[in-house]
Amino acid sequence: MGKHRILIIDDESDTLAIIRDTILTSDENYILYQALNGKVALRIAKKELPDLIITDWEMPGMDGIELIKALKNDAQTSEIPVIMSTGVMTSSENLYTALQAGAVDYIRKPIDRIELTARIKSMLKLADSKKELQQKYRLVARKNNFISTLIESLPQPMVFYRKDGIIEGYNFLFQELMVSQGININTYQTSVYSCFPGSKEHEQKDRELFNLSKNILYEVQLDEKFYVFSKNIYINPDSGFDGVLCILTDITPIKEAHKYILETKKREITSYAMRLLNFSKMKDSLVGNLKGILDLSENEKNAQITQIMGSLNIDSKQIWNEFETQFSTVFEDFYTNLDKIYPDLSAKERKLCAFLKLNFSTKEIATLTFQNPKSIDMARYRLRKKMQLDTGDNILDILKSI
Repeated sequence: MGKHRILIIDDESDTLAIIRDTILTSDENYILYQALNGKVALRIAKKELPDLIITDWEMPGMDGIELIKALKNDAQTSEIPVIMSTGVMTSSENLYTALQAGAVDYIRKPIDRIELTARIKSMLKLADSKKELQQKYRLVARKNNFISTLIESLPQPMVFYRKDGIIEGYNFLFQELMVSQGININTYQTSVYSCFPGSKEHEQKDRELFNLSKNILYEVQLDEKFYVFSKNIYINPDSGFDGVLCILTDITPIKEAHKYILETKKREITSYAMRLLNFSKMKDSLVGNLKGILDLSENEKNAQITQIMGSLNIDSKQIWNEFETQFSTVFEDFYTNLDKIYPDLSAKERKLCAFLKLNFSTKEIATLTFQNPKSIDMARYRLRKKMQLDTGDNILDILKSI
């Protein structure tokens, strides 16, 4: 701590000199301020913010009681300790009045130097302790405010509870979740185990948490939603245990997406399996038919070969329907936007637009549609004319932007 600052007030210069000399000749090194009346003292107090004030009671203009009340009504000076000194107002009732006004001590005139020195040291120690406590309180308040802000900033529900399950704190999202479950957690002594179904499971998980002394994760279903409970213990160095911090993360969207992916994969696997089965049947039938041709006459062979060729015709309509379904899944708004811009396109031209958007070459489109590459080139030329594209317009860029 630096030098203590003391403000002394008395309208009698002799008394003021005694107090001043006592302070200046003490073992401590003080900074001293003086005033002959209350009004001047109040201005000095607001400007210098002394560590201690010693004031006379009876003074003209503003007496000691009025000065103390003025100091206490100002936030800057309200915590400065004040010692009242008087040679007239010395009864118990007077002492009570001074203490009620805000004085912390009382000294009678004539001034006893030893008593004054002792009172000053005592009050300054008390003032220092009070300042230290206030600083610690402000630090704790800032930390608590930071922690509260941090807790409320969490995007997931959070609850903090004691080892016996009694809730001690939570954020707004946890309160909202409890309200949706029809649970009131504002009541005193609410157990966290009464907030969720399967309380025995939660208690068992907490026992595992206490035994392992490291965070645990487990999944819980609440109505139609799924949550991952993430739990950590908070260790207090003094008590050895303080509580459990539990964060609930909603994983319902993840589970739904996972379920959708699984179902999609199952459909794809089923589709591939059916295709393999059909190809297997076709292969067996083809081998059997080819073996039977060997012993036939020339005319019969030709008729049988024609029949086999007919059986190998691929259902292009079915293949296109499967392709269009998958294409619409990936590019949901393509056909809608295409129809808005070019409403006069035929079904074949829309199909060609889809292939071009996927950047398929003329040869690849011809293979997929069982056509001659020259026919595809002609179809592209007619499509450009129908879309009224200039020579410099790139049809691929236009279709990719739709």
